[in-house]
Amino acid sequence: MDVEQAVRQQIDIPQCGDLFGRYSPAMSEFLHDEATAQRAREVIRKLIAVRDEIAASQSGIAFEGAHQAVAPHAWSWWMFITDSARIVLDEAEKGYGFVVAPVMRNLMNHATALQWLVEGGESALKAVDAYSDEQLIKLIDNVRRVGWEGADGPFEQTVRDAIAARDANPDLAVTKLYNEIKNAETLLTAYGMPEGYVPYRHLSSYTHTSRETARLYLAADGQGGPALRDTPRDSGLNDVLWASVCLIQAGRVMDEILARHPFTQVLDEVSAHLGVPQKLLPQRRKQK
Repeated sequence: MDVEQAVRQQIDIPQCGDLFGRYSPAMSEFLHDEATAQRAREVIRKLIAVRDEIAASQSGIAFEGAHQAVAPHAWSWWMFITDSARIVLDEAEKGYGFVVAPVMRNLMNHATALQWLVEGGESALKAVDAYSDEQLIKLIDNVRRVGWEGADGPFEQTVRDAIAARDANPDLAVTKLYNEIKNAETLLTAYGMPEGYVPYRHLSSYTHTSRETARLYLAADGQGGPALRDTPRDSGLNDVLWASVCLIQAGRVMDEILARHPFTQVLDEVSAHLGVPQKLLPQRRKQK
């Protein structure tokens, strides 16, 4: 057994007791088995249907006053999370779970980042701007190095001026949030879930040109060599299991900021159906 196989076996056994013990002392019914996976598929379909129903009635959407500043951006992340889960479910059921591993990785990261955004408020928005400006400058520098037109101009100067203004008068709250959002491990650790970075890191192997992707369409031929496959290796149950958890987490966040809390009843129902605690939300780690 090679190192990757050993790690995969560990990742394929979700540490449910440790994770859900933070939310409820009751033993979870969320297990790494086909019965739980089937319930997870049902939960994903249900939450996607409710999301689609809410999204179709945009004129009636309103947000709680305390969250007006971040609500539009939270809405966009929530839509992104839900559509990502839709892709993960569809492709995993076809046997292409590992092919959409980058989508699953983004889904996991954004589910925690959504809570981070709502808690951080306007400071979190500024942190997102700071991180995005940094990435834009890197992109502009890349464009200039390859000789493409359009790198120079007022837009670049506007971005550089914004960065300079932040550097001249740093906001400690924004800096703290910026350092969290630019790194998935830091973000997950801030919310007391350092173990969540393990599957995230593993999924990164399918984003890069790695040994994992080089073996994805191969199987053992029984003689010590590789046999060619026309479909990828099966990704197991993790995709649908954790996509359902991420959708519930994101739904709880959105239910808090949407007026009239339209998700409460359905989230209670699907949480009970899946076998996870009712208040399944990322919780920021208390500072010692």
